Amino acid sequence: MDLQEKYKDIQVLKILVKAVMDGVADRNGETAKGLKAKLQALFGRVTSRVTSDGEIWKLYARLYDNGQNDNYEDVEKALQYLTKAHKCDIQSRDWDKNILSFKEVAKGAIELAHVAIRCSKTKSNYQEALQILSSARLNLRSLAAKGKQLFADVPSVEVSGDVAEEVTAMENLIAELQELSNQLRNQT
Repeated sequence: MDLQEKYKDIQVLKILVKAVMDGVADRNGETAKGLKAKLQALFGRVTSRVTSDGEIWKLYARLYDNGQNDNYEDVEKALQYLTKAHKCDIQSRDWDKNILSFKEVAKGAIELAHVAIRCSKTKSNYQEALQILSSARLNLRSLAAKGKQLFADVPSVEVSGDVAEEVTAMENLIAELQELSNQLRNQT
């Protein structure tokens, strides 16, 4: 099971990830969970060839439970892959030109921030933890500012109702990230 050169089929990759993560059984009754390591290796090869597709990076993170398990290595890998997905998303053309794509990027940034919080809590070196939190906070701050700038209701200067929920969620997370950073600084 491998892909040729820069060929990619997102739909097939989604199906494979879903089968492995959901433990779908084959016709012999064996679950696909046993193929997780092989699928992770496949994604390693795919992402070495196709580095600019955010959807592939998100699927790769999903193979590590999107950083929502207790294995700190999985949380770190998920953070790394979600960070790459976010960078791909904000470098793609016109993500900020329509509300749906903005909301999708905001959703990814919010998920990334939650994984960053989890990851920072596994760090024994407080400087590393601070760096992770600061990076997530800067991503959110820039995205929230972009949302306010692009989707403001001109007469009232309020954020458009279409993205208000995402902007509010990002602002709340920014405050939480700042508070966690302050707590880390005060511990030393």
